[in-house]
Amino acid sequence: MIRPKDVVLEAHGASALLVSGGRSVAKLARTSFDGFFEVESASTLAEGKFDDPAKFLELTHRRVEEHTLAAVTNVSAEVQGLAVGREPRLTIRRLRAALNARSPLGSGEPSIRIDPGVVVEGIAIDGRTLVVELDLNTFGRLDTRSKLLAAADDPGFVKESGSLLFMKTPLDGHPTPPPAGRIVQTPTGYIFGTIVKSIQWSGEAFPGSSIDHNLVVVPGLGRLFFGEVIVAHDSRRLTMLRMELGSDTGGSASAADVQDNGMWSP
Repeated sequence: MIRPKDVVLEAHGASALLVSGGRSVAKLARTSFDGFFEVESASTLAEGKFDDPAKFLELTHRRVEEHTLAAVTNVSAEVQGLAVGREPRLTIRRLRAALNARSPLGSGEPSIRIDPGVVVEGIAIDGRTLVVELDLNTFGRLDTRSKLLAAADDPGFVKESGSLLFMKTPLDGHPTPPPAGRIVQTPTGYIFGTIVKSIQWSGEAFPGSSIDHNLVVVPGLGRLFFGEVIVAHDSRRLTMLRMELGSDTGGSASAADVQDNGMWSP
């Protein structure tokens, strides 16, 4: 945050793997940053291993080649009791992001799926309840970048799930999407998407607020992006909440963010 004072939100609860794999865990106890940003608890996990212990044993004896084994990685981040801002104040009971990856075969693209345990629960802004519905199946079924690109040429997919890839969403400074839709990606090939199926208020909406797919704009608080996905050739990133804060507070922050990848060295 940069307003009302310059506060750096230190990411104590973080896990990362060594190149050799293993397991990395971290836990964060109740933390408060000047009362504007509070967390009851948080935990992270990153683990990487071979899926067949018997073949791994053979590898240690140099009887098989490493690339004949399948390596799997699992990453997760969970946040309990998140609170942001003062007036208005955002509270979220639980956020959990998780990805599961498996090393690639001939394509060179690892399979990276959304874990079924991903959740966002108990969202409220000054007592007004916000309900976020997630789609955890599409990015599980389309577990590589190539599969996503192939699906984008299927009119049935575009009609059913194209909104998860913003295929018909107008973008500032860009031409109107064609009738068939288009993938939103950078020149280097990063594809942008979301696991959010819908967002709606349960009961009375916060005054002056607006909802645009996975984005909620709240006057006096800022812009809240839920369930963002970034897909690359060999990695995926899932961010359950990203915030662009405004008015009382100013700056940016995120919660429950994970990235998974994996490929063999040449």
